[in-house]
Parts: sequence; C-alpha cells; structure tokens
Amino acid sequence: MKSHSNTNKIPIFIFWLGLLFFLFSVETSKGQENCAFKLEEAQNQYDLGVLDSIPSMLNPCVNKGFSGDELARAYKLLIITYLFEDNQEMAKSTMKKFLKKFPEYEIKANDPVEFTYMYKSFKTIPLYSIGLLIGGNYSYVRLIEPYGVSNTDDYNGEYSVLGMGFQGGLQIKRYINDNIEINLDVLYKSSKYEFVNKTTTYSKTIFQETQSGFDIPLTATYEFAYTLGGFNPYLRAGFSVGYLMSSSAKLILDNEIFTGLEDIKSAEIDITSSRNTYNFSGIIGGGVKYKIKNGGYIMGDFRYYLGFLNSVNSDERYTNLENNLSYMYVDNDFAMNNFTFSVGYVWSFYKTTEKRK
Repeated sequence: MKSHSNTNKIPIFIFWLGLLFFLFSVETSKGQENCAFKLEEAQNQYDLGVLDSIPSMLNPCVNKGFSGDELARAYKLLIITYLFEDNQEMAKSTMKKFLKKFPEYEIKANDPVEFTYMYKSFKTIPLYSIGLLIGGNYSYVRLIEPYGVSNTDDYNGEYSVLGMGFQGGLQIKRYINDNIEINLDVLYKSSKYEFVNKTTTYSKTIFQETQSGFDIPLTATYEFAYTLGGFNPYLRAGFSVGYLMSSSAKLILDNEIFTGLEDIKSAEIDITSSRNTYNFSGIIGGGVKYKIKNGGYIMGDFRYYLGFLNSVNSDERYTNLENNLSYMYVDNDFAMNNFTFSVGYVWSFYKTTEKRK
C-alpha cells in the first residue's frame, strides 16, 4: 500500500510542474506583448511631442522584456527623448548602454539626425577576443643531414605526407588598431609523416611516425579594410614554440617486392626520448573572417609552419640497436614543417568611449 501511494504522487507532481510552466509561459508572453504595446505607444507619444512619460514607459521593458530590433528601437527613442529634454547625461548614459548591446551598429538612413550626432560622438573599439579553433594539418619534413647503417653517399630516402593530422585549441586576441591584432594561441596538435628508404637492392625500410604535443603561436595579423561578399581577408606572420608530449613510430622492412619474403613489421614503438622536447617555427599565413550580429565572427585560417630546429635528439640516435639492425633504420637530422587549416568562432569584447572634442 505504501508503494502504491508513492506511485500516485508522481503524476500529481508532474501535473503541478506542468501547470507552473504553463502559467510562467503565459505571463512571459503577456509581458512581451505588453512591452511591444508600450513601445508603439511611446512612439506615438514622441510623434505628438509628449515626451515626459516615455522613459517611465520604456525603461522597465529595456531592462527586461525587449530584445533584438525592439530593444534597439527603444534605446534610440529614449536617447532622442533625453536629447530633446536637454538631459545630456541620461542621453550619453543610454547611448553607452546601446553601444554595449549593439557594438557593431551602423547608422541607417532613417535614423534621426539627433541620434546620429550623438552616436558619432562615441567610438566603440574591440579590446580583445577569445576564440576556439579546430582543424587539420599535413607534415612536410625537411632533411638537415642524412644518417644510415651504411654509406650515406648512396642515400635515397624520401619523406612524404602520411595523412592528415589534427589541431585544436584556444585563441586570445588583443587589438592594436582597426587593422592590426596580436594573437596568442594554445593548440593541441597531432601530426604524422612517412619515411621510405631503399636500404639494399632487395629491401626498403618504411618508417611512420606520429607526434603529439602543444603549439603556442604568437602572431600578428593585418586585416584589409575591404570585404569580399561579407568576408574580410587578413595576413598573418609570427613564430611558434612547440612542446612535444609523445612520439610513436611503426617500422616495416619491406622484402616482398624484391624477394618474395614476408615483410617484417614492428609493434608501435615509443620514441619520445629520441626527439627533442622543444621546437621553434616561423609562421606565415592568412585567412578570412565573417562577422555575425552578436559581436563575434567566424574565421577560416591557413598557416605554414617552418621548423628551424632539429627534431632528433642526437644523443639517442643509436640507442635502439633493434631498430638500427633489424629494420636498417637510423634517424636522420630533420626539421618538421606543417601546413595547417582551421575554422573557428571568436567572441569579441568591446569598450565604448566618448570622443575628445
């Protein structure tokens, strides 16, 4: 009986919860309709030259009720009302609130002259932005010096792209002026490449490596003033510090093509100790931005990283004799270059100040 009683309470609870939700929805709808009515009434009062009651009609709905175009209309009506009442302080205060809500507002042809004049007495500048980036990359290895288990005069090894890697992370921007930004990124990156070397007349060695770690690029971007279909192009240049967390490799001694013997394949090998922990790269690139209404923008970004430092820890070059002898493989000195492409979403934060006369 006790269990039966508890079961009956569940539908009752759902009933009261649904009723409360319904009543809240009705009240919210009524409030929005009431604010829409007040906005039209305030506009009528302004057209008739009756200004005293407009702030008391609109301010409650500005604080809670209006949104989007209605909020913009209400702010503009309040500003010109304060200006006609010669209340400069309230007009300026309301303009700052308006620009905080609509930092990228552009003057329209039908905006009142008084509002336009007040708007132009302020400037809204982006201070900084925070964004998220995600994308892919391809690794291009640059040979510095060849090494091998035999005479390197006959070296014929070749590095190639193994497949697409991944990167993603956080971006922080600081605006210098209308065109120039300083960007600091913290990106997790995974990249990979392949090395093939014909070690003897009868076999070739295939070495496949995957690296993962963090890149911390510091770059400057120059954004062009013109737009292409709403897209703003930009150029990028700077440098990056890379931190290697782990590196693994697979080795294949390919005999089948030359002798018909089975290939010798290794398990995945941890070679982190054979790689230098830090890397340093120069960066060039560019991209496009597409601004959206809420003060942020979507971006497409392309970069080329030119690695300056040797990726190989030379002290560990010959420590793994199994790899050196069984697979006829020794690390060359090489630098890692990367081409990356990313998409991102950036939130901008603005500051509104009054222009000096």
